[in-house]
Amino acid sequence: MTIIDSDAHVIETPETWSYMTGADEVFRPQIFCRRADDGAPRRANRNQEYWVIDERPIAKGGNQGDDVPADSRDMVSVAARLKHMDELGADIAILYPTVFLRPMTGEHDVEYALTRSYNRWLADIWKQSEGRLRWAALPPLYSLVDRGKVRDELVFAKEHGAVSIFMRGMECERVLTHRYFFPLYEMAQELDLAVTLHTGINSFAIHDAYTQGYEVSLNRFKLPCATAFATLLADEIPARFPGVRWAFIEAGALWLPFMLNEAKMRLQRKGRRLADDAMGENRMYVTTQMTDDIPAIIDAVGDDHLLIGTDYGHNDTATDIHAMQRLGREGGITESAVGKILEDNPKRLYGLR
Repeated sequence: MTIIDSDAHVIETPETWSYMTGADEVFRPQIFCRRADDGAPRRANRNQEYWVIDERPIAKGGNQGDDVPADSRDMVSVAARLKHMDELGADIAILYPTVFLRPMTGEHDVEYALTRSYNRWLADIWKQSEGRLRWAALPPLYSLVDRGKVRDELVFAKEHGAVSIFMRGMECERVLTHRYFFPLYEMAQELDLAVTLHTGINSFAIHDAYTQGYEVSLNRFKLPCATAFATLLADEIPARFPGVRWAFIEAGALWLPFMLNEAKMRLQRKGRRLADDAMGENRMYVTTQMTDDIPAIIDAVGDDHLLIGTDYGHNDTATDIHAMQRLGREGGITESAVGKILEDNPKRLYGLR
């Protein structure tokens, strides 16, 4: 069995932005370090460093996992990452970003410079990994008015190991059912790239409204992803783009019955009907985690569209670097279901052969 970690991460470093050239270099993120004597409260056990991107400070390392080797976590050594994957039982890992889980800029040229450099960094990581480290490409969404520019970036990514297009629960201050994104979905269909919605949000208004407590994680990250699942179904977007595969990453899966019912009720109000196998008919996949009641989820929605990941490199409620090994021992599910979650389903989603 080829075991696939459907959600792992890279932690951006100055190397990430070293691919900027020419006019783009003016947008290279800088690192700002707080003074130790500034008198303000400091987060425990965290180095108070910030990326400065488009003149905004963004916490650097706020969700950085310290339970994995730093040279592996930060991709200083691809060989070290592969060695640790071997120890954890993962043959292939799908890499998602870290700093891009939150909004950074509303300027198309800044975003283009950042995403272009990130994509080339991941292309080099993929090459060094001999195909074991696949990745979600970052589309320059504020450049969608220039479809050729965005398509060229996705073609490059596809040719260099990308298996999906990274999105968040909201993008460019818009919900994902907005017609603005239809050209992107057409490109995903044409290039055979999945559209993978990771927890996070690209809305300054919503992101900045939540500043403390558990509502930060829920409203900035998890709920936008889960809500996008229901709204895409209710507005029949997957049916409009029948060649696109969709995934909802790192938000758990216990919300699935609720969101499926929400979509069903909204379709009924329009005189429409949600398919009995809505996830199958609409090619939708969701990552579960070991803190979920996985047997109950399988009873509710089946086991043909579930995935699991380690959240490697992070330190939050979704992180479990031993998830691939624990699923078979502690998941309480059949051997067949384990095989689907670890291999068959992610292979279909990510187009892996």
